[in-house]
Amino acid sequence: MRSYRLGIVGYGGFGQFLHHAWGDLPGVEVVAVFGRRRTPRLPPGIRYYDDWRALLDREGLDIVAVATPPATHAEIACHAMERGIHVLIEKPLATTLEDAERIVATARRTGVRATVDLMMRYNPILSALREITRGGLLGRLFRVDVENYAAGDSLPPEHWFWNWDLSGGILVEHGVHFFDLVRFLSGEEARRVSGALARTGGRVDRMAAQVLHGDGLIAAHFHAFTRPGFTEETRISLAYDLATVELSGWIPLEGRIRALVTAATLERLRALLPGFRVEGEAPVEALRDVSRPAGWGDEWPLPPSPGRRVRSGEREYRVEALVHGSFRLPGTKAEVYAGCLRALMEDFLRYVEDPSYVMRVTLDDGLECLRVALDATRDALRG
Repeated sequence: MRSYRLGIVGYGGFGQFLHHAWGDLPGVEVVAVFGRRRTPRLPPGIRYYDDWRALLDREGLDIVAVATPPATHAEIACHAMERGIHVLIEKPLATTLEDAERIVATARRTGVRATVDLMMRYNPILSALREITRGGLLGRLFRVDVENYAAGDSLPPEHWFWNWDLSGGILVEHGVHFFDLVRFLSGEEARRVSGALARTGGRVDRMAAQVLHGDGLIAAHFHAFTRPGFTEETRISLAYDLATVELSGWIPLEGRIRALVTAATLERLRALLPGFRVEGEAPVEALRDVSRPAGWGDEWPLPPSPGRRVRSGEREYRVEALVHGSFRLPGTKAEVYAGCLRALMEDFLRYVEDPSYVMRVTLDDGLECLRVALDATRDALRG
């Protein structure tokens, strides 16, 4: 693979983190950046621009990463593609469907490669859960709950995040990661969307959405930008016919599982989930129904026999044991985050080299999660 000249348009905190993640990645060389002000953290030898058009027109770039406020993505990305520069766009793809569709149309017309930074698709835990979900290892996934309590104190009132003309609002700027996550895991498209919002001092800092997907999967999303940074937390719960999986962190680093399994299922979980370990196990013949309190009458149903078939969601499964376990990625949040970004760039480079290659994340994926975010936002504003 040849070495590609890379520019970063938008050299704020996230743009600098992109540089950190890709700085020593074989196949790319960061040569120039655009920012609103020169930063003392700019590495030696990297050219700085205060005009993104000049950067794109003068540097002879092969690839540009667009990390500016979302409302500017379409103009910058299309300008780059018209000049034959491949584009990696930070999520969301845009703040309107019209702009997002313009990006998609320009990529198709010019033949230039483009994608969107939905980097959670490259998290090893989520990759494993995608295989588990789509393979039916734990039965049908019928419920997803996302609770995200993010830092509001790090975003001053004048920050572009609070300006919906620039960000599109919480569900567009941030929620797209999680709308895409449900679709990535399940493969099920959104069919119906509703939304809600709440304000503090006139500023929308909490939003929620409920999404009905195909196969009866219902996902609930809640995002609040209200807390101090040191109390930030995200919980993602996945309910299957035979299991509940709880993930921690908006970039999941660890999780817990409670599942009815066979010996073969358990071995597959060991093989797929990073750092998986069993913390408790009971054969199904030792289990008792706990859905009814003592004194209700005869216990119902009868305790399952060894290797018994059970029903869940009108589907029948053979199970042998109930297990409790945990799993965890090695490394810190920053290390895992950077690793996802490196995997994304490596995937993109392969796409640049071979236009017939299908990336793990595509412009169509970016378009679909934006559509859900906009539908939920419109419904919230009507409330």
